[in-house]
Amino acid sequence: MKNDFIISERRYDIDWLRIMLIFSVFLFHIGMYFNGFGWHIKNPDRLYWLDPIMGFLHTWRMPLLFLVSGVGTYFALGKRTVGQFFAERSRKLMIPLVFGMFVIIPPQVFVEKQAEYGTFLNFIPHITEGSYPQGNFSWHHLWFILYLFICASAAIPFILLLRSKSGIWFYRILEKYASVKGFLFLLVIPLFLIRMVLLPFFPHETHALINDWEYVCSSFLFFMYGYILLSNKTLTRSIIEQRRIYAITSILLTLVYFYDWFHSIDPYVTDNLQLLLYCMMQISIALTLIGYFGRYLNHDHSWRKTLNEAIYPFYILHQTVILVLAFSLRNYDIQVGWRVVILTVLSFVTIISIYVFLVKPFNLTRFLFGMHIRKKSAFTKLWADEALTQTGS
Repeated sequence: MKNDFIISERRYDIDWLRIMLIFSVFLFHIGMYFNGFGWHIKNPDRLYWLDPIMGFLHTWRMPLLFLVSGVGTYFALGKRTVGQFFAERSRKLMIPLVFGMFVIIPPQVFVEKQAEYGTFLNFIPHITEGSYPQGNFSWHHLWFILYLFICASAAIPFILLLRSKSGIWFYRILEKYASVKGFLFLLVIPLFLIRMVLLPFFPHETHALINDWEYVCSSFLFFMYGYILLSNKTLTRSIIEQRRIYAITSILLTLVYFYDWFHSIDPYVTDNLQLLLYCMMQISIALTLIGYFGRYLNHDHSWRKTLNEAIYPFYILHQTVILVLAFSLRNYDIQVGWRVVILTVLSFVTIISIYVFLVKPFNLTRFLFGMHIRKKSAFTKLWADEALTQTGS
């Protein structure tokens, strides 16, 4: 039985959505320095009006990134064997994670604990002493890479099942009902059940893995949703065609969210119903963005390939650059509005400069940042061949 309804061509809209989401992470962490939430270091003058906006963004931004990563895994798997896929994911995810924990993350920990160590040189011998926050060794924002590796690894048995005849049968059942208005809102049910069961035991999102199993499991579910839905033409077409339904639902639930932020719906809505509405908002916003990106942005552009290659190193670098620059600017008397602008522009330019001049050109740094290794140029190959000839090898 041929599985001929699976997408094989590149999904440009998913590339654009991934680029947008990673850039939103950059802006989000700029905001974390200024808003009222706790973070590693904070600007003395807080912009509390950012809190409800960033709280809203936080509800769907990272779940959608896991969903997009799920379809990315589908294309990464391609015609590879499971062993080849696991090796490729390990290289692309675990090498940058380990490198980041020893090189990229320590400056972040130092700026938070500068009063204790004085200088970064004094701090270096203590990088691996204990686990953060009591100690210094941490993955900080690179938690996403670790969780993505866990999701990709845990997905392998399900991927094998989806590639089998049973998987084809499962896809055809989904296709049969895909045209039913709002059918994909049923995705809320597994998400709601996972959270209802696990939240009493793991009520806080920690990114520390060992006490974060509700977030790990819900992230894995979004990952599998991306793999299943966005690799199938019929299901993708259904999302695009019904995008207005998801958009209207998203707007209504967003209004409920902001009403609850300022007035609280606790007296009127039970906890379980609130949790159901929260899950519904995450799913509806994800489907809305997928639908509209699929409708209007599924086309290539000369910048897409460049941005798509840069976005992973950009993510790895961004929080360290933001924190180091914020720490460096702390003693300058700058109004908070200008400080936002200066920190945003300086951070962006610094990240791009590091990528262009230190990461992109060299195979070693490309390897450490999870990028594809460039083949030797014709000039390099010619030089190497000539050298071998002259040495008689």
